[in-house]
Amino acid sequence: MSLQGEFDKKLIIDIDDTCVDTLTGFVKWLAGLKRLNNVVGNKIQNREHLGAWLNVPEELADLWLKVFCEFSWQWGALYPMLGAEVSLPHIKQAGWKVVGYSKSASDMNRATLRRANLELMFPGVFDELYVVNRTANLYPMLKENDEAVCVTATEITARASAEAGHVTYMLHQPWNQNFNNMSVRKFNNWLEITEVLLKS
Repeated sequence: MSLQGEFDKKLIIDIDDTCVDTLTGFVKWLAGLKRLNNVVGNKIQNREHLGAWLNVPEELADLWLKVFCEFSWQWGALYPMLGAEVSLPHIKQAGWKVVGYSKSASDMNRATLRRANLELMFPGVFDELYVVNRTANLYPMLKENDEAVCVTATEITARASAEAGHVTYMLHQPWNQNFNNMSVRKFNNWLEITEVLLKS
Protein backbone atom coordinates (compact mmCIF):
# COMPACT_ATOMS: atom_id res chain seq x y z
CA MET A 1 0.00 0.00 0.00
CA SER A 2 1.31 3.49 -0.77
CA LEU A 3 2.01 6.13 1.83
CA GLN A 4 -0.84 8.19 0.39
CA GLY A 5 -3.45 5.56 1.11
CA GLU A 6 -1.87 4.40 4.32
CA PHE A 7 -1.46 7.82 5.93
CA ASP A 8 -3.98 10.04 4.16
CA LYS A 9 -0.88 12.00 3.28
CA LYS A 10 -0.34 13.64 6.67
CA LEU A 11 3.12 15.03 7.42
CA ILE A 12 4.04 16.01 10.98
CA ILE A 13 7.11 18.22 11.34
CA ASP A 14 9.03 18.90 14.51
CA ILE A 15 9.71 22.51 13.51
CA ASP A 16 12.89 23.39 15.39
CA ASP A 17 16.11 22.39 13.62
CA THR A 18 14.06 20.37 11.14
CA CYS A 19 12.19 23.11 9.31
CA VAL A 20 13.67 26.29 10.81
CA ASP A 21 17.28 26.70 11.91
CA THR A 22 16.66 27.33 15.60
CA LEU A 23 20.11 26.40 16.80
CA THR A 24 21.89 28.79 14.42
CA GLY A 25 19.52 31.55 15.52
CA PHE A 26 20.33 30.74 19.15
CA VAL A 27 24.08 30.81 18.47
CA LYS A 28 23.84 34.17 16.68
CA TRP A 29 21.81 35.54 19.59
CA LEU A 30 24.41 34.29 22.06
CA ALA A 31 27.22 35.80 19.97
CA GLY A 32 25.46 39.17 20.02
CA LEU A 33 25.43 38.97 23.81
CA LYS A 34 29.12 37.90 23.91
CA ARG A 35 28.25 34.56 25.51
CA LEU A 36 30.23 32.24 23.22
CA ASN A 37 33.65 32.89 24.74
CA ASN A 38 33.88 29.37 26.20
CA VAL A 39 33.02 27.49 23.01
CA VAL A 40 36.21 26.00 21.63
CA GLY A 41 34.98 24.17 18.54
CA ASN A 42 33.59 21.11 20.28
CA LYS A 43 30.75 19.26 18.56
CA ILE A 44 27.17 19.38 19.84
CA GLN A 45 26.58 15.96 21.37
CA ASN A 46 23.00 16.46 22.58
CA ARG A 47 20.44 18.95 21.23
CA GLU A 48 18.44 18.78 24.47
CA HIS A 49 21.44 19.54 26.72
CA LEU A 50 23.73 22.26 25.35
CA GLY A 51 25.75 23.00 28.50
CA ALA A 52 28.70 20.77 27.55
CA TRP A 53 28.89 22.33 24.08
CA LEU A 54 28.71 25.89 25.44
CA ASN A 55 31.15 24.92 28.21
CA VAL A 56 28.85 26.34 30.89
CA PRO A 57 26.71 24.64 33.57
CA GLU A 58 23.68 22.90 32.06
CA GLU A 59 21.32 25.08 34.11
CA LEU A 60 22.80 28.23 32.58
CA ALA A 61 22.61 26.85 29.03
CA ASP A 62 18.98 25.92 29.65
CA LEU A 63 18.22 29.39 31.00
CA TRP A 64 19.80 31.01 27.93
CA LEU A 65 17.75 28.80 25.60
CA LYS A 66 14.59 29.59 27.58
CA VAL A 67 15.21 33.34 27.30
CA PHE A 68 15.94 33.00 23.57
CA CYS A 69 12.74 31.04 22.89
CA GLU A 70 10.41 32.92 25.20
CA PHE A 71 11.60 36.53 24.98
CA SER A 72 13.91 37.30 22.05
CA TRP A 73 12.67 38.75 18.77
CA GLN A 74 15.33 36.68 16.96
CA TRP A 75 13.41 33.48 17.77
CA GLY A 76 10.62 34.76 15.54
CA ALA A 77 12.96 35.60 12.66
CA LEU A 78 14.64 32.26 12.00
CA TYR A 79 15.83 31.07 8.60
CA PRO A 80 14.70 27.81 7.01
CA MET A 81 16.81 24.68 7.16
CA LEU A 82 18.66 24.07 3.91
CA GLY A 83 16.26 22.77 1.28
CA ALA A 84 13.11 23.11 3.39
CA GLU A 85 11.98 26.29 1.61
CA VAL A 86 11.97 24.43 -1.72
CA SER A 87 10.81 21.00 -0.55
CA LEU A 88 7.88 21.85 1.71
CA PRO A 89 5.85 23.71 -0.93
CA HIS A 90 6.28 20.72 -3.29
CA ILE A 91 5.10 18.34 -0.58
CA LYS A 92 2.09 20.57 0.14
CA GLN A 93 1.25 20.82 -3.58
CA ALA A 94 1.30 17.02 -3.78
CA GLY A 95 -1.68 16.95 -1.41
CA TRP A 96 -0.05 16.40 1.96
CA LYS A 97 -1.62 17.86 5.10
CA VAL A 98 1.24 19.48 7.03
CA VAL A 99 1.12 19.74 10.83
CA GLY A 100 3.88 21.48 12.79
CA TYR A 101 4.97 21.16 16.40
CA SER A 102 7.40 23.61 17.98
CA LYS A 103 8.81 22.87 21.43
CA SER A 104 9.76 26.35 22.50
CA ALA A 105 7.20 28.38 24.44
CA SER A 106 3.53 27.93 25.28
CA ASP A 107 2.63 31.63 25.27
CA MET A 108 0.05 32.67 22.65
CA ASN A 109 2.14 35.68 21.59
CA ARG A 110 5.08 33.39 20.86
CA ALA A 111 2.82 31.01 18.94
CA THR A 112 1.65 33.94 16.82
CA LEU A 113 5.25 35.00 16.22
CA ARG A 114 6.22 31.47 15.18
CA ARG A 115 3.22 31.24 12.83
CA ALA A 116 4.20 34.55 11.21
CA ASN A 117 7.80 33.36 10.80
CA LEU A 118 6.61 30.14 9.15
CA GLU A 119 4.15 31.92 6.87
CA LEU A 120 6.89 34.26 5.70
CA MET A 121 9.17 31.36 4.75
CA PHE A 122 6.57 28.73 3.80
CA PRO A 123 3.38 30.56 2.72
CA GLY A 124 0.30 28.37 3.03
CA VAL A 125 2.25 25.19 3.81
CA PHE A 126 1.21 24.53 7.42
CA ASP A 127 -2.39 23.47 8.00
CA GLU A 128 -1.96 23.24 11.77
CA LEU A 129 0.68 24.55 14.17
CA TYR A 130 1.14 23.69 17.84
CA VAL A 131 3.62 25.69 19.91
CA VAL A 132 4.26 24.01 23.26
CA ASN A 133 6.61 24.34 26.21
CA ARG A 134 10.24 23.40 25.50
CA THR A 135 10.10 20.52 27.96
CA ALA A 136 6.74 19.14 26.78
CA ASN A 137 6.43 15.44 26.08
CA LEU A 138 5.26 15.24 22.45
CA TYR A 139 4.22 11.58 22.67
CA PRO A 140 0.60 12.23 23.80
CA MET A 141 0.18 14.90 21.12
CA LEU A 142 1.68 12.73 18.40
CA LYS A 143 -0.45 9.78 19.51
CA GLU A 144 -3.60 11.88 18.95
CA ASN A 145 -2.81 12.06 15.22
CA ASP A 146 -3.87 9.41 12.76
CA GLU A 147 -0.99 7.51 11.22
CA ALA A 148 1.40 9.92 9.55
CA VAL A 149 4.95 10.52 8.49
CA CYS A 150 6.87 12.52 11.09
CA VAL A 151 10.11 14.40 10.37
CA THR A 152 12.40 15.47 13.20
CA ALA A 153 16.04 16.12 14.02
CA THR A 154 15.93 15.15 17.70
CA GLU A 155 16.21 11.73 19.26
CA ILE A 156 13.51 12.36 21.84
CA THR A 157 10.92 13.28 19.20
CA ALA A 158 11.99 10.42 16.92
CA ARG A 159 11.40 7.94 19.74
CA ALA A 160 8.05 9.52 20.63
CA SER A 161 6.93 9.45 16.98
CA ALA A 162 7.92 5.83 16.47
CA GLU A 163 6.22 4.81 19.73
CA ALA A 164 3.09 6.67 18.59
CA GLY A 165 3.03 4.46 15.48
CA HIS A 166 4.16 6.98 12.87
CA VAL A 167 6.63 6.41 10.08
CA THR A 168 9.55 8.44 11.40
CA TYR A 169 12.21 10.25 9.40
CA MET A 170 15.21 11.93 10.99
CA LEU A 171 17.25 14.70 9.39
CA HIS A 172 20.95 14.13 9.96
CA GLN A 173 22.49 16.56 12.44
CA PRO A 174 25.77 16.38 14.41
CA TRP A 175 23.91 15.54 17.61
CA ASN A 176 21.96 12.58 16.20
CA GLN A 177 24.60 10.81 14.10
CA ASN A 178 24.98 7.99 16.65
CA PHE A 179 21.24 7.53 17.10
CA ASN A 180 20.04 4.11 15.97
CA ASN A 181 16.47 2.92 16.03
CA MET A 182 15.04 0.35 13.63
CA SER A 183 11.81 2.37 13.45
CA VAL A 184 13.55 5.57 12.37
CA ARG A 185 14.91 6.19 8.88
CA LYS A 186 17.67 8.78 8.53
CA PHE A 187 18.01 11.31 5.71
CA ASN A 188 20.75 13.79 4.86
CA ASN A 189 18.45 16.58 3.69
CA TRP A 190 14.95 17.64 2.72
CA LEU A 191 15.51 16.77 -0.94
CA GLU A 192 15.93 13.09 -0.03
CA ILE A 193 12.79 13.15 2.10
CA THR A 194 10.82 14.89 -0.63
CA GLU A 195 11.84 12.30 -3.22
CA VAL A 196 10.50 9.52 -0.99
CA LEU A 197 7.26 11.33 -0.14
CA LEU A 198 6.48 12.30 -3.72
CA LYS A 199 7.03 8.74 -4.99
CA SER A 200 4.35 7.48 -2.63
